[in-house]
Amino acid sequence: MKYHKYILISAAVLALASCRNYLNVQPQGKVIPTTDEEFAAIIDNHINEIEGGGDEYVIGNMEAIAKFEGFADNLDANIIVGNLAAYSGDYINRRQSDWRSTFTIVRDCNIVIENLEDRTTPTAKGTLAAAYAIKGICYYNLLRNWCEPWDAGNEKEQLGLPVIERFDIEEMPVRESLHRSAEYTEELLQKALDCKNTDERYFFTEYIIKAYMAKLYFWCEDWDRTIELCNDIISHSGISLTPIAEYEDMIQAPTAKKGEVIVRSHINNASELDWYFSYVKTYIASRPASASLIRLFGDQPQKDVRYRISFDSKRFNTKVPECRVRMSEIVLMLAEAYCHNSDMASSLYWLNELRRNRIEDAKDYTAENLPQVRTDSRITEDALGQPLTPLLQAILDERQKELYMEGDRWFELKRNGRPEWWIINNGLKYTTRKYMYTAPAYKGDVDLNPDFRQNPGYEY
Repeated sequence: MKYHKYILISAAVLALASCRNYLNVQPQGKVIPTTDEEFAAIIDNHINEIEGGGDEYVIGNMEAIAKFEGFADNLDANIIVGNLAAYSGDYINRRQSDWRSTFTIVRDCNIVIENLEDRTTPTAKGTLAAAYAIKGICYYNLLRNWCEPWDAGNEKEQLGLPVIERFDIEEMPVRESLHRSAEYTEELLQKALDCKNTDERYFFTEYIIKAYMAKLYFWCEDWDRTIELCNDIISHSGISLTPIAEYEDMIQAPTAKKGEVIVRSHINNASELDWYFSYVKTYIASRPASASLIRLFGDQPQKDVRYRISFDSKRFNTKVPECRVRMSEIVLMLAEAYCHNSDMASSLYWLNELRRNRIEDAKDYTAENLPQVRTDSRITEDALGQPLTPLLQAILDERQKELYMEGDRWFELKRNGRPEWWIINNGLKYTTRKYMYTAPAYKGDVDLNPDFRQNPGYEY
């Protein structure tokens, strides 16, 4: 999607090489926006990218799915690599540029926020809400990609992100702590909520923002607030789990937001990109699913609607690959949060509720009949560094099946122990190391500012 992104306009957006420049650009030789409509055009550009499927860095798109599914273990790179990257090391340089591209979006949001904060027209208020939401979601994505996973008790020492509140041509930002970075991300999402946007033209309405706030709490292991917010979404959003009979129509919809989908990219057909979407689907389907994933569906996999719509007879993908947040993810986060809070009854309730809406004649799990922990699982410890329990393994298994080909698995591996593993391809061994789950910050920023710290494993 690179070719599409950089031809789009913003009066204050220039592609520059350093953190100092690309985070905080003073426009040179350009007319600075002045009216509400001109500032709205900056945000409209990003919303149009999301709706047309061109956005890779906010909600995400097929390109993002191809990247992260290629890194992870849902697909079997030992059999066929196909056109996907075989492992995360193939994308190290690309992920540095992803850092720059994400902060370019942050910069756009800063321009809008600084100039519209005190304006009261409907256009200004709607645009401001969207700018806060986009910036907050970008920071959430930056946390997951460029910071090590949350380590409770050490988060104030862990390396976080530059906190960029305004653009300033003289500023050379450094990285704050992980704790401060998460706190800042929450502040941005809360400001988006406080704007109380109900106009879908600005895309980011209440429960879209709340869904990302719940994902942030979940990533930061704040189980109490995860439970509170997920229950709010379930009870008040008007969205419920999609039943088996309607599941395929919802998942395979090429552009429509159907059923339990809270937010998704590519809700408008961008005809000039049709060829590209077809191409990406083809190369995503060039590698078969891993045997370990297929085994999760049990002895009668056809009873699980997710199996029926996701794989052909040779295990190649048939599921429409789109980035989305669905009620299923909210329910799975809720089940896991209850599990970490030692509320087994509530955790089982929500786990079984999901299974009933996915598996024909599903037998409810109880404390007595949960499958024993497998000794050959890729994930062997939970987000807290503790050995998996049967209940938590069952939750993670359902998550892997449910969010397959939605770009989730790589982050689940990262969140739960960062297991090291390898593939063999063309007679060579490629190993995913623990540090590779965290992407490198852009080297130009590290070189420019001696106080700007690179992530462990990438020091030069």
